[in-house]
Amino acid sequence: MMTGVPISRGLPLSAVLALVAVGALLAGCSGGSSMRSSDVATLMVLTCRDSRGQQGLDSAPARLVNGVDGFVGESQYLPLDAAVVRGQRFLVVKVPLAVAPNARPYRAVSIVRPATARLSYGPRLTRQVRLPSCGDRYSFYPGGVYVRHPACVVLSVTAPNGYHATVAVPAMSRC
Repeated sequence: MMTGVPISRGLPLSAVLALVAVGALLAGCSGGSSMRSSDVATLMVLTCRDSRGQQGLDSAPARLVNGVDGFVGESQYLPLDAAVVRGQRFLVVKVPLAVAPNARPYRAVSIVRPATARLSYGPRLTRQVRLPSCGDRYSFYPGGVYVRHPACVVLSVTAPNGYHATVAVPAMSRC
């Protein structure tokens, strides 16, 4: 009498593996945009561990928008490089942000326009990110904005109570 794992009388293992390989190839070549809307529409939630530390202020914030600092003058936004993400070419603009200690528990930053712009404040590109306020000093988050072409990027900064403010960020373009 044999015991153990029963043997399936269905398709042979080699046929199953061939079907899986064909399925994987078809999924990778399905056409359309490689940046799925579900990838970029999802809110990315960062934690205090993602913050690069607490920042003291020697003077008033450069431009505080609904509890988030870092939206400084046009001359501060310089292109760093061009990047190709999932087959799409982006211009990268450095825009580090700091969340005020009185902005607890967090602020959500999201792209209003252009539709092709993305935020980079975590492991992937997104259209919206939640940045927590951690401790009694400004919480610093390095990152930036990815744009397909020079543009005036409009961002919304939203508090948990729904109050929001918008700010225009020139990405190699005037606003």
